[in-house]
Amino acid sequence: MLQDVWLAIDERRYGQAESILQTSDELRPTRAGQMALGYILSHTGRHEEAREVYRNLREQHRGDEWEHIAVHQQGRVERLAGEHRKALEFFAEERKLIEKHSDDPHKFAANAFEAAQCHLALLNLKEARHRMTEALERAHQHDDPEMLGRAERGMADLSLLEGHPDAAKLHLERAQVAFQQADDEFAVREIDAQLQNL
Repeated sequence: MLQDVWLAIDERRYGQAESILQTSDELRPTRAGQMALGYILSHTGRHEEAREVYRNLREQHRGDEWEHIAVHQQGRVERLAGEHRKALEFFAEERKLIEKHSDDPHKFAANAFEAAQCHLALLNLKEARHRMTEALERAHQHDDPEMLGRAERGMADLSLLEGHPDAAKLHLERAQVAFQQADDEFAVREIDAQLQNL
């Protein structure tokens, strides 16, 4: 059932994902269920409700290795709400938590990618490139095609803002290969549309 919820989320069928979740009294109250609920809420503009979900999850895991995931999601809510500076504060906090508990390149890649997205939105292009490059390098270390695809797509967005459409095309083509390796057909179709619009 959780897999069905996340498949719907990945394909941006948030209403369907929420329906599946709400009909499961077993899944909904679990950490995994609450993580998915917060994700749905934040992507459907219900930011205050999402903040509450992740605040509660963080309190439940304060001081343990999982806390950084709740903090990461707190940052994502703020980014999606357009509060990019506030989001960056959460991502800085998350990075310290990761450094304290782990050297997992995937965790650093996800953190750097989200920070880069915020810097992109704030048009801090130099810092965005620095963070997106880190996300790419960490994704390569972890052999993580999904994160690699996201980081390459982020590099394409950055290249477009810098006025380099040829570089953007190259990054999008690399992103497409990575998403194909990750079996993310939805992302592959999205990249197709972006390439046609370049």
